[in-house]
Amino acid sequence: MVASESHASHRSRLEQFIYATICAWPHLTILQAAQAAVQLARPMRIFELQGFEGISHSLNHIDLRSVLEWQILGFQPRDNAAAILLSNPGPLPAEEPTPPLAFYMGTQVVDVENSGAAIPTLSSHINRWKKRRGRFHEPATYAGFHRAFTEDTARMLGNIAKIGALATWEDTKQEAASWAELPHPPAIIGDTPPQHLTTENAWYHFRIGKHLGRDAFAEIALCLGNVFCHHLPQVWTDYSLNSANDDPRGVLLESEAAGSIAIARIGGPARRGGSFFKDALFDANQPLPENFDLCTVLAAATEIQELLQGDSLPVVGANWYADDPYYP
Repeated sequence: MVASESHASHRSRLEQFIYATICAWPHLTILQAAQAAVQLARPMRIFELQGFEGISHSLNHIDLRSVLEWQILGFQPRDNAAAILLSNPGPLPAEEPTPPLAFYMGTQVVDVENSGAAIPTLSSHINRWKKRRGRFHEPATYAGFHRAFTEDTARMLGNIAKIGALATWEDTKQEAASWAELPHPPAIIGDTPPQHLTTENAWYHFRIGKHLGRDAFAEIALCLGNVFCHHLPQVWTDYSLNSANDDPRGVLLESEAAGSIAIARIGGPARRGGSFFKDALFDANQPLPENFDLCTVLAAATEIQELLQGDSLPVVGANWYADDPYYP
């Protein structure tokens, strides 16, 4: 639907709505939230809302739940209610495609039990999802990295060691806010990230400008975006070709977008003030560049979120440097 929207301002507004929905609803998968945004765009009349603030505010008034959850609460969809159909993650790997899940807004259901009881707010459910954490990898590595970082923030950053990544403060890179490098990739297939990472053995090195202060968390997430958007090789993936996007601005926009989405969904410290991605996104008259790959960004944001939350496992070095025999 984004690509088919020919009106520049409408396309920009739809991009804003997709971003806002994904960030606001971590109880849905990133793919589900994007699907919901596309289906809700016209019913919510987003093209009539005032700016990004209006879009974000409108989401606070949407109570979208699965039909099963509504039924548990004693509600049923109205006869004429049109379901919002979202993909069903199902058990993986699935032998057959799973049917989509039906969701309905609070305005589309009726209390069949006439209980009149208050239902749990969606906001409390969302807050619990933002605070959910898996198993942490290196909780002490980033303790004291910045005085504004909480224990939770430091523990989330410790998980980047699972891909062999290390973040350090940098004094001499003032021409850039950060620099993501692959100085010491795994030497053989089957290598695992070093147990104690240093600048001499880390597979990935994220050099963060000291002037960023507490924005370092967002900058590290941007560096992760470089990796998961394939702007750097993923050394745990066979034939890890780099992204087709070789435009420096496009690389920055994709990487920052992926990191920004992940941070919003896990409740991490967001970047203060403006940014290259948000400045581009909030331009009401100009959509994101044609070479901005939304599918790549959403997939990368999913992986960054899983890594920082502690849901992913440590990676293993693969045949990443070889030419793909199936790539023309």
